[in-house]
Amino acid sequence: MSRKSLVTAGLLATALTAALAPTAQAAGTGTITRAEYDKVKLGASIAKLHSVAGKGACKKTASDSYPGYSSKTYTCKGNKRYSTAEFLFGNGKLEIKSQAGLDGKQSNGKMTKAKYKKITKGKTIAQMHTIAGKGVCVRSVDSQAKGIKSAIYTCEQKSTYGVASFSFTNGKVDGRSQFGLR
Repeated sequence: MSRKSLVTAGLLATALTAALAPTAQAAGTGTITRAEYDKVKLGASIAKLHSVAGKGACKKTASDSYPGYSSKTYTCKGNKRYSTAEFLFGNGKLEIKSQAGLDGKQSNGKMTKAKYKKITKGKTIAQMHTIAGKGVCVRSVDSQAKGIKSAIYTCEQKSTYGVASFSFTNGKVDGRSQFGLR
């Protein structure tokens, strides 16, 4: 499986966890914030995750081992409604991290089909924000693995509801979709 596939799988798993398990967010007392998530860098230890996130925020949800390699996955409750973070450690060092909803931001609802058409493959995140306008597109999910950073931005249209989604790899649009934009 390629690194890009692993990162995408992590993004999807995190997004599904956030969407399908909202009651789990309220179950414990410890949570992780976006700032804490950002402090846990690739290569960090499991102890670093626990010292940054605090007691009770992250639980081991999977582990596996093969000759010469062991992995552990920790899932953390986010401090925003329906938010979560996931950290995959290989041989005790952080290899992949992903989050959904930790930013806690919502689109201002001013996306249009005309703006969507201008945000094409290869555009940067800054170019997307310039075209769409301030507060229109918000990061909903992101993931990081060695050499690869992925993110998904959601942009809403409030009147006659429509939505656009842009996926980025290393800061450039590599996929986009929309539904109902006018």
